[in-house]
Order: sequence, then structure tokens, then C-alpha cells
Amino acid sequence: MERRSPRFTVWLPVRVDELQEGVAVSHDASDRGMMLVTASRLEIGAEVTIVLTVPPEGGEERRVHGHVVRVEPNLEDPQGMWPHRMAVEFDHKVPEVERVLAALEAKGFAERKR
Repeated sequence: MERRSPRFTVWLPVRVDELQEGVAVSHDASDRGMMLVTASRLEIGAEVTIVLTVPPEGGEERRVHGHVVRVEPNLEDPQGMWPHRMAVEFDHKVPEVERVLAALEAKGFAERKR
């Protein structure tokens, strides 16, 4: 699969309204989607709303709509708090997410994936 936007390894708490526990943590992100680690799982194709705080340190909440494109075990935490990984593709490109990711990279809190 060809990447159309730069992806960043970044650990950010997010709200996912459709998850039983309502929260997840981003594993990596771009302006087109996110890989989340989660305590529960949704089915591929499920519509989701992710609530991000942009910028993360006290910014405004931003609701981003998307759908689940992949679900897999989180091999880094199979018996822990976040046993699932869930890839979400946003319905629309979200340019402010890329700006926030670049700012976090400049501060050393995110790493651009090669």
C-alpha cells in the first residue's frame, strides 16, 4: 500500500465514542488515519468518531470521522491493557493533524516513519 501522507510514531490519548471503554492510544498517525491500540475491538468497516485535542497540550477538541480498515492483535501487549490494534482511515484528510504531528516531531515527541 502506497502512503500518500507522512506517518508519525506518536503516543496520544484519544477518545473513540464507539469503543466500549471509550478511550484508545494512537500508535502512529497521519492526516489520513491512525493506528490505535485499544482494550476492545470493532469490526472492519465500522464507522468511528475519534476525538483529538489539537494541539495536544490544552487545545480544542476535534472530532474526526472514519472507518475501521484493519484489526489485529497487539503483539506488544497481548495480555495487557491494550491487547488490540485497530487501523482507522479518516473520511477526509485532516490537515491540522499533520501540522500538530510535525510540531510534536520538532519537540521530540513524535518520529516520522520512513
